[in-house]
Amino acid sequence: MARMNSRPTAARVLRGAGIVLLALVSLYVVIQFFVIFDQSYKTETAIAYTMADSVTLEGVAAFDAVTVVGEGNLGYLVQDGERVTNGTVVAECYTDDTQGLLRERLDRLGRSIELLSKSQNSTGTDLSVLTNQTKQALYNLLDKLDTAQYSGITEAEDEFLLAQNRLQVSTGQTGDFAQTIGALQAEYDELSAQLGALQTITATTNGYFSSTEAAPPIQTDPQALSDATPVQLQEMLTDGFPAAETDRAGQIATGFSWKFYTVCDLETADRFDGVTSVKISVPGKQNTPLSATVLEVTRDEEAGVAKLVLECQTINAEILSFGVENAQIDLKTYEGIRIDKSALHIVNGARGVYVKYGNLQRFLKITTLYEDENYILIPADGEIGTDNEVRLYDEIIVQGTNLQDGKLL
Repeated sequence: MARMNSRPTAARVLRGAGIVLLALVSLYVVIQFFVIFDQSYKTETAIAYTMADSVTLEGVAAFDAVTVVGEGNLGYLVQDGERVTNGTVVAECYTDDTQGLLRERLDRLGRSIELLSKSQNSTGTDLSVLTNQTKQALYNLLDKLDTAQYSGITEAEDEFLLAQNRLQVSTGQTGDFAQTIGALQAEYDELSAQLGALQTITATTNGYFSSTEAAPPIQTDPQALSDATPVQLQEMLTDGFPAAETDRAGQIATGFSWKFYTVCDLETADRFDGVTSVKISVPGKQNTPLSATVLEVTRDEEAGVAKLVLECQTINAEILSFGVENAQIDLKTYEGIRIDKSALHIVNGARGVYVKYGNLQRFLKITTLYEDENYILIPADGEIGTDNEVRLYDEIIVQGTNLQDGKLL
């Protein structure tokens, strides 16, 4: 009986040993998977890029401008930022809401008449040219829609319709648009007569017009800003500026330039020593950096602040709405190849990055043109065997473990 009981016991021991062995094998496999995935690599392509040594300062924009007197239910006849001359009708005063709708209809009729009149001027134009014009106009319209450039969609739509109409006339699909133009012109003349008796508002000087809603929301005194000491300007910016008048039709900027007044600490002011030209932008409003001249850097050593005055020669609708803004001022720009700073390694005292070449990782040295907290900009003339070896479109390893020159990935 003792021998019979020993057999089941031995079987249980063997079974238990097998389970333990299987568990160990499974654990080993899990560990190996962990090691493999833990050594995964992430790469980024080295691309051409422009970086700027910049500062962000709060300041106020100032324009030489005159107020356009007028109030009520206004319909504007010129665009914000449009250049006007003395006597130009900039708005009309509506006495009821239907007149605004009539003006919209009149504007659409005018566009249609102009478009159809141009469409008939296709005589002698090569068919392939007209076809290409139609294609390009369509691509341009689709690009505007795809990139959400809604302000330019109307013009892009007109260009496409014009090209398509000319193609139809040239191929004989349409004779001409004379009858249609005649009918539209009759309606246009009728509506124009109805709106002709409205009271209008005219420009009293030459310059760039802004409606009330598009004009600066504050009132500034350019002369007071110009005369202010660094401490006085700092107080102006701290206290704020009075709100602009609302009972006006808008304003006209009479000059061809505008100025930006700001204050900074003395250390920041030192960065402007010897700098005569910079780039200025206001993220969210005017994103494209514009050229500006450094007119003044006045230091107050005792107060520890400096007054900075910049002048810009570019005027557009967005700029004409500036009040107190956080402006980005680029003191110097650099062009080269951008590399993520997380890819930087120091090997034997040399700064460089690991680059993926097929299944190999190679350590390449770099020299720095400019860097910030996130990226390094290096020269674009990289060459193996020099102090700067990374080239455009190299696959830079920005994440990985156990990196070593010549090692398999």
